Amino acid sequence: MLDDNLRRLACLISENRRTGTVSDLPFDALRTEQDACSVQSAATSAFAEDALGYAIVGGSAAIRRSLGIEAPIYGAIPVGTCQGESDRPIRLPPGMIGAQCDLVFTMGAPLGADRGPVNREGFCAAVLSCRPAIGLVGRRGHLSGRPHLAAIADFALHVATCVGSHHEAIDPAVFDGMSLRASINGNDVLHAEAGGRLVDPVASAVWLVNELIGRDLHLRAGDIVAAGALAPILLQILPGQELAVEISGIGGIAARFA
Repeated sequence: MLDDNLRRLACLISENRRTGTVSDLPFDALRTEQDACSVQSAATSAFAEDALGYAIVGGSAAIRRSLGIEAPIYGAIPVGTCQGESDRPIRLPPGMIGAQCDLVFTMGAPLGADRGPVNREGFCAAVLSCRPAIGLVGRRGHLSGRPHLAAIADFALHVATCVGSHHEAIDPAVFDGMSLRASINGNDVLHAEAGGRLVDPVASAVWLVNELIGRDLHLRAGDIVAAGALAPILLQILPGQELAVEISGIGGIAARFA
């Protein structure tokens, strides 16, 4: 049960997201991680009738330091904030922090409903397909209070996810040798490989499922999981630029921004 201060904060976060506004918000009302999770849930419900799955932010230590968060965070992906590739540019809202080269899993079966811990093998067996993606990270409120709690409450900083084409025949071995390359306006800006700078997307997704289980939640068949930044940095993007991401064994995606 949210008290009046937390309920008001949730409404303000949702309204800022709806209107594309960034303003001072009373994040100092958050005292615990449970407060932050409850505010996020209420804000998400106020913003959209349903969610498509979950998005992770802060999978690498470098990104966590840049965002001022203490550990990886996650939030629901509201309906209307996930889209496929399009010729139309994506409008960057105020409060943008950066873009993450992402990978989105689609679940072919529910996972975590029996409340037992999930491992890598169990997660891969439940996945129907995966897609390369670009995740946009940003804020709806000026940073105040404890940054980690504010980030959780603020939709876990998830703004939008743009996904490419399905890659359906999932062989878990593809993740062991995966590499990633990103370019902005045709100029290479990032290259990472498994075993080096690349963040393991399956490990990130397994962490998420077990976190959900700890909150009496689980993944449904058809849910998506945006595994978060595969590279240890967020990419800075500006209106007029195009970001292209290629993931070996999976495919590529490109998005233009306005």
